[in-house]
Amino acid sequence: MFGSIFDLYYKTLDAIFMPIIKVMHPALAILFIAIIVSLIINLATKLLVDQERVAELKREIQEYQVKFKKMSKNPEMMQKLQEEQQKMMQLNAELMKMSLKPMIYTWVPIILIFIYLRHVYGFGGIYQELNPGWNGVVVYLPTILSKILFINFWHWLGSLIYKGGFKIVSNSALGWLGWYILCSFATSTVLRKILGIK
Repeated sequence: MFGSIFDLYYKTLDAIFMPIIKVMHPALAILFIAIIVSLIINLATKLLVDQERVAELKREIQEYQVKFKKMSKNPEMMQKLQEEQQKMMQLNAELMKMSLKPMIYTWVPIILIFIYLRHVYGFGGIYQELNPGWNGVVVYLPTILSKILFINFWHWLGSLIYKGGFKIVSNSALGWLGWYILCSFATSTVLRKILGIK
């Protein structure tokens, strides 16, 4: 049953994305998909979360943190601040609840996109079938950037989780997952600024 559901899911997304996947380099195709997913997530956040209230909560929490830092050496003032701590905990809880609200609606689509990208760009996936000599590398990062992003660590972690398939060909190489995460982070940051998300 699940097999037929996934077959239908893959066929549906293939109909949408395969024209792009066939003509675009994997780095550009994954960037395009990351932009679409980030746009959906950020629009959901914009529509589901009261941005003015988020800004107000962040301001109040920041003011308390500054006050706490200044008064931390004064025992009398610390007693007064501890009384406010309960209020700050409530504000933090409210902020966390607001930030989790869009995730309720977006986590399933995100997981489904990961499953689809693995179907296309994973070992033995569609892209490798179309390009049998492909080694799984989507992009090579400059050496300095790969060191800043701790690519060696992520390769090591991936080797523990993902057995078999593509081999690491370079410490500056990124496969589909690493490149998608990098693109998602960058595009989401830009879109949050454009949409005025706090």
